[in-house]
Parts: sequence; C-alpha cells; structure tokens
Amino acid sequence: MKSVALLLALAVISAPGLSAAQSADSIKGAVGAPESTGKGRLAGDINFGMIDGDLFTTINLDFSMDLGKIGFGVRVPLRLRLLDEDPQNEEYGGIFRKEDWDEWSDYLKIIKFFRFGHKGDLLYFMVGELWGTDLGHATIVSRYYNNIDLDHFKVGLALDLNTDYGGVETLVNNIFYPTFFGGRAYVRPWSFVDTESYMNNLAVGFTVVSDVKAPYSVEENAVEDGYPRVSQEKAATVLGGDIEFKVLDASWLTLTPYTDLNGILDAGVGYHAGILGVFHIPLVSIDLSARLEYRYFEPDYIPAYFNSYYEIQKFAYPFKDETIHQEVSLPKRQVLDQMGGKNLNGYYAELIFKVNNWFTMGASYDDYDGPYNSNLRIFLDVPALEVFQFGAYYYKHNFEGASEAFSFDDKSLFLVEASYQITSFLYLVGQYWRIWQLVNDPASDDFGSYESVDDWSLGIGASYTF
Repeated sequence: MKSVALLLALAVISAPGLSAAQSADSIKGAVGAPESTGKGRLAGDINFGMIDGDLFTTINLDFSMDLGKIGFGVRVPLRLRLLDEDPQNEEYGGIFRKEDWDEWSDYLKIIKFFRFGHKGDLLYFMVGELWGTDLGHATIVSRYYNNIDLDHFKVGLALDLNTDYGGVETLVNNIFYPTFFGGRAYVRPWSFVDTESYMNNLAVGFTVVSDVKAPYSVEENAVEDGYPRVSQEKAATVLGGDIEFKVLDASWLTLTPYTDLNGILDAGVGYHAGILGVFHIPLVSIDLSARLEYRYFEPDYIPAYFNSYYEIQKFAYPFKDETIHQEVSLPKRQVLDQMGGKNLNGYYAELIFKVNNWFTMGASYDDYDGPYNSNLRIFLDVPALEVFQFGAYYYKHNFEGASEAFSFDDKSLFLVEASYQITSFLYLVGQYWRIWQLVNDPASDDFGSYESVDDWSLGIGASYTF
C-alpha cells in the first residue's frame, strides 16, 4: 500500500530563548527509538514561539519517501519574525530570520537526506542529516547526530560496503567542512578459505575516529556563531580493534559475542566485552533485541566518546573535579586531561521489545565506578491505536546514583507527545519536552554554558491516507 499523509498543525510554543538548541526530535535518536517506517509523508505545520526573546511564526513543509532501497526527504523551514525586542535584529526581506539563511550551506537543509540501501547491505549510502549513526559495536561512535544546532546545517555522509570477505564503514560529519570523521575496516579471515563455512562468522576489525578540531578551551564570556568561542583546539582521536563471532544465526535467534579494545590518543584505554542477541517470533510478530557489555578502562577514557550529544558535550562536559571536590563542565577533550585516579569497572545493558506494530519499548543503562558515571535512556512508542497515539522518551547523562535517575535537572532531557483522532481526517496533537540551549546572555552567571529549558506545543492536524 502506498500512503501519503498531509498535516496542517497550529502550535503555540511558550518557552523563550531557544537559539542554539537541538530539535526535540533529536531526543528520539538519542534514546534509540525506531525511525518511522511509513512509505511516504507529506506534511506541513505552522506554529508560534519565542527565539531569543523575539516572537516568531514558523512554517514547516516536509516530504519524505521510503521506496525500499532508496529513501529521501525534502523540507522547507521558514521562520518569520513577528515581534523584535531589543536588541534589534536583521532579517531577510524584513521578516525572515537571518540565522536560518546566512550561510550557503543553510540552503542545503532543503534536501534533508538521501539514502541508498540499509545498514548491513552490500552497499549503504546516506548523505544529509545523520540520525543515530553507529560504527562497529558502538563502543566509540554511538547514535551520533550531526545537526544538533538549528542555525548551522551540516551535510553528513555515511558510506558502507559489506561483502563475504569483509567491508568498511565510514562517517563524515560535514562533507563541505569536515572536522569529525572516522571509519572501520573489517575482514573475515576464513572467507579466503571457504565463504560458506561456519568459521566465516568470525570478523576482525580496526577503527579510527577523530575530531581534528575539538575544542580544548573556551573563553568564559564569549559566544561566536552560536557556540562558545574556542580559544584552543586539540584533536580527539580514538583507535580501536575488535573481534566478533556470530555463534548462532537462525531465523528466530542470533547471538554475537564480541570484544573491543579502544584507546584515546594522549589519554586512556578501554576494554569492552559483550554479547548481542536478537530474538524473533514470527507467529505473533514479537522482536526482542538485547545487549549486555562489561567495560574496564583507565580513568582518562570515556566509553562511546562520540555519542548523540557530542556536538554539545565537546563544549561542556560535566565531571567531578577532585581537586576542588565539586562538579564542573569543561570541553570534553580537556576533561580527558583532568581525569585521574584508579581504573574503572562498569557495564552497559540495553533491551528493546517490539510487539507487531502495536508498540515498541526500550531502555539502556550504563554505570561505572566513581561519581557522575551513570547514563539512562528510556522510550515507549505506541503508534498502532486508531484513535490515540502516544510516545515518551527520556535521556539523562552523567548522573550519580539511582536516586538521581529521574530527577529533572540540567542533565535531563525528555519528550512526551500524543495525538487524538477527532474524525477520520482531523486530529489533535501535543508535545511537551526539555532540551538544551546555550546561555548567550552576557549578564548571566552561566553565560557560554548549556542549560535545559522546557517547552510545549499544541495543535490540530488533518491527514489523508491511500
């Protein structure tokens, strides 16, 4: 069946100061929620909201298609300034927000993405917005998202090749101005003897990933192009070797033990040993995937260094400074040089449960010795109900102890959304979320750092499916 959805929504957004913040939908990718599997979508919405104290109306037009091997998305976001408080801002045509179109790369955001193939296919190619991208076993790059900042669009690239003999995975954050890139090459040694042998389930890989312009220090009271002004840069480079062996590969169950040994140049080394399992019951269409991983690493090593919010954490990463016995935020690369103490033990656990197309729920948690080393991600997606659809997504990073897991502070992000069908083609939609934003008010004590802000929207929509 071919389906096309037409959406017209009116949303009122109340929270001020949302410049240099990520999209609320980026929370979905961070917690590992599944992407939409619809064959096609034509959408439009109009909303009102505050950006840096000014009132805007935003018009979004969105079109995407999934044709199996090929998928693409096109969008046209327009923000029109309705009320301009002091200091006065400059617009295009006297009304369009200048920050949205003041770089030539901003015009490329019209082409949201183009994809050929799927992850794991013989050939996989993705250009545009990179959403939840992994390399290998995700011990170095995990759910990376290249377009956190709404004001600066990056055209990312992922290109993979997978054969019976081996393959490569690659990642570039911005093909026009690459600063963060990486790749993994792997080989199946037994394939040169017999590609049909059970021993060909053995794979050996090597990974290198680097942010060659990682911020090392930033000026205390300066913002440039929507980011803290960087006073010093220092490359953040991670090397890794890995081995995996798929011990069971059946239609209903796959089991893949693996081990990774990674090292951050001029910093620490980390060891990962885990098992990935995928369970499928076709009769009732139940899918269950689980990952359990033991981690042992030196104190100046950070697992999954390039994660969903790396584009924010590279400027401000929280950790406990033992010299002053309190928590501080510094650029992530500088934090590596500040860490010390004994080696750490920890684990990572992930579980995703899907029942038909009725609902999907999942959670992942990692924890290590020492303070501020816990991370939690939870989601529930219920798309199947005809009248009411619901989704909830929660992410918290670098907190201390189970008692802080659900305390809403500057380390917490969440998104709750729902839609209610009024008639066969009319429905109500609503969202409530918390995201991060850069504090760019020079009078604030937190100037140049990131803080969490809450926001909400309500609207009405129309749809037609055929």
